[in-house]
Amino acid sequence: MLLMIYDIETKKDPHGIRVRLVRSLRRGGAFQLQKSAWILEEFSEDILRVTDEFRRAGGSVKIAEWLPRSVSEVSGRGTSQSKVIALAIMGSEPVIEGWHNMVKGILERLGYKVLMRGVSESAIAELAKSARAWYGPCLVGKKTNSRMLDEVALLDVDSVVLLNCGRSAQSGMIFGSQTIANTKILKNMTSMPLIQVERPGKTDGVLLVWNESGRDLGGRIAEEMGLPLITPSLEAKMITKAGGREVRQIHFASMGDAVVVNGHKIGVCLADQVYLIGEKGKLVDLMGGKLFKREAKKISFDSISSVMVKTISSS
Repeated sequence: MLLMIYDIETKKDPHGIRVRLVRSLRRGGAFQLQKSAWILEEFSEDILRVTDEFRRAGGSVKIAEWLPRSVSEVSGRGTSQSKVIALAIMGSEPVIEGWHNMVKGILERLGYKVLMRGVSESAIAELAKSARAWYGPCLVGKKTNSRMLDEVALLDVDSVVLLNCGRSAQSGMIFGSQTIANTKILKNMTSMPLIQVERPGKTDGVLLVWNESGRDLGGRIAEEMGLPLITPSLEAKMITKAGGREVRQIHFASMGDAVVVNGHKIGVCLADQVYLIGEKGKLVDLMGGKLFKREAKKISFDSISSVMVKTISSS
């Protein structure tokens, strides 16, 4: 990732080049770290063009390789007295059932300051309804869960705890792995503890530790909540290639389940073994199910591994 810092004197910017640069960065999918400081995966032709215009107008631009670190990591003392955890709510169910406040209370008893954030439209809406406050890290718009989770990771926090209530512990694990694997920033912050509380209060509830640095904190939370602790891999997706096509198995599918891809209901399962088929960035078939072609045409991707997939029970 790249860090871009820029500045221009007001008198040199009568035509609003700073505003055009900001718009270009947003179009290019960049992350705003602070005012006049952005994080980019790469420079598009559009960003390069506007950056050149910015510099010709008298502005200054500096670029550096960006490697994020938390305050607690670089401090020799660990700054344990001021550690901050982001509690990222994935979906409305944890809020409806009250688990967001219960987990927040547990983390506070462990000595952490908690920043609660919604990382889905339904979570943000439910949090706002329950507390009459805004709990989103940003305006949602068309942002994916992974994008919003990256924006949570850019907050001044030392750890991230995901809170989710999936259809089962297994499906929640797959959903978590997909969401994290599709982040651009969080998945590379291996020194930041990353933990997922899945289906608290349910018989199959579990605590997932997604990186080695989260093992100690995960163990403490698991003990407090009486949850078993497991350490899954982010490589939980099964992608194979056949000629010019990509084949991806849909995990934990059941006959009659709706298949939702990137928020669009694209089909229904007609068997327990179901596969998405992609070609040239488009969904072309649903093996073991019925594809709704009109909805499927709304989906585009670089690789079928990058799409968010979930199934919804018909019962």
